[in-house]
Amino acid sequence: MELASPVLRRAVSAVAAASAAVAVAAACTSAAPDDEDADGVGRIVFADSHDTTRGRQIARLVDAWNRIHPDERVEMVELTENSDDQRAQLVAHAQDASAAREREADGEEAATGADACYDVVSIDIVRTAEFARWGYIVPLDRDDFDADAFLAKPLEGASYQGKLWAIPLRADVGLLYYRTDVLAQAGRQIPKKWTWKDLRDIALQVAPAYKLEGYVTQLGAYEGFTVNAMEAFWATGGEIIGPKGEILTKPEKLRPGIDRLHQGLAEGWIPRETLSYNEEGSRAAFQDGKALFMRNWTYAYQVLNSSGSRVAGKFAVAALPTPSSLGGWNLALSSCSRHRDTARRFMKFLTSPDSQRTLFSQAGVAPTRKALYEDDALRRAYPHLDTMREAIKAARPRPVTPYYDQVSSLIQTHVRQALVDPGTTDRDWQAVRDRELRDLNKRMHTAADGR
Repeated sequence: MELASPVLRRAVSAVAAASAAVAVAAACTSAAPDDEDADGVGRIVFADSHDTTRGRQIARLVDAWNRIHPDERVEMVELTENSDDQRAQLVAHAQDASAAREREADGEEAATGADACYDVVSIDIVRTAEFARWGYIVPLDRDDFDADAFLAKPLEGASYQGKLWAIPLRADVGLLYYRTDVLAQAGRQIPKKWTWKDLRDIALQVAPAYKLEGYVTQLGAYEGFTVNAMEAFWATGGEIIGPKGEILTKPEKLRPGIDRLHQGLAEGWIPRETLSYNEEGSRAAFQDGKALFMRNWTYAYQVLNSSGSRVAGKFAVAALPTPSSLGGWNLALSSCSRHRDTARRFMKFLTSPDSQRTLFSQAGVAPTRKALYEDDALRRAYPHLDTMREAIKAARPRPVTPYYDQVSSLIQTHVRQALVDPGTTDRDWQAVRDRELRDLNKRMHTAADGR
């Protein structure tokens, strides 16, 4: 039967996904090896997103580990780059590995190949609660991993219900990238702290004179839109889920955030092309010299300064004029792993000061260890290091819930629809906006509980 609307189809899909997650969780928990049998050493499998770091630095670190530990080799499995798709791959593999363990327990063949456990997994920071809740991963000892040496916000993103479930591998935060050469030519003074009004005024006044777009960001139909929507809500006093799980999506609280984005699109200083942009789309526009301002993650800094970039040496970064969504990726230990001693030491290796230094200096990945932000050599070589640290300190987590995908999907469906369908008059726009916010509020109360 054809469902009546995309919204309804997504709601049904969300419920199905939640039911599947429960089934997988039960299977994973039942098939996990006993603790006394799990702390062995030996070969392990490490699953991460496709290594797009400059020079494939993650893969190089894995190779470095293997040279030192030939009897505890790590096989690196590269998954998709897309966070949503990667989550689906990890959940599906957890189910397959669990089924294989069950067969082995019944005296059948041991798990190999596609059924083998992913001992160490790299998960998006927003997935920590989900993977912990459904038993895909096991808690970590804070002292064993020297947790106090890591930045507080990334460490919070690796925790759930008072336990540490992962260790931060890559910190991330949104930054405001701006063209210093253009602003200098225009005689515009760069404010010490950017505001949304500064951004709007300069984008409207300066960008057209230099035939530039004003501000490019990520408003495509994917997780990047949720990030931008949350930042708009926070800047105007809105929120989705409170610290105790309470739903805070009353339309009057969220209107100002949507109105801000709508105004930028209506006035044209946020080009409507951004409604199809992801991180790379906005980065390409800025790098090709087509935009005055850009919101993007920390990785873009070194890419923009690389050989062949039209803006190399012609831009700077500042904290966003809104609170940034906290980003990043964590390393977690799978519940199916039988070589947990090797897995833990490999996780410590990837998050060690030397590895973190390599990832930052060679690939621009924001460090998660406090000490690297105080390193004199790094501070001299990378003047934006302080800006990154302060932005990370001020960043806020997206809704913390085991049902994050359902929550994010609803934000993308309803809030984005209000921007995609602006109507032909202000009254049309307001009617669309209010309808979508009412639907969001109604559906969020069930989605956040996995119903």
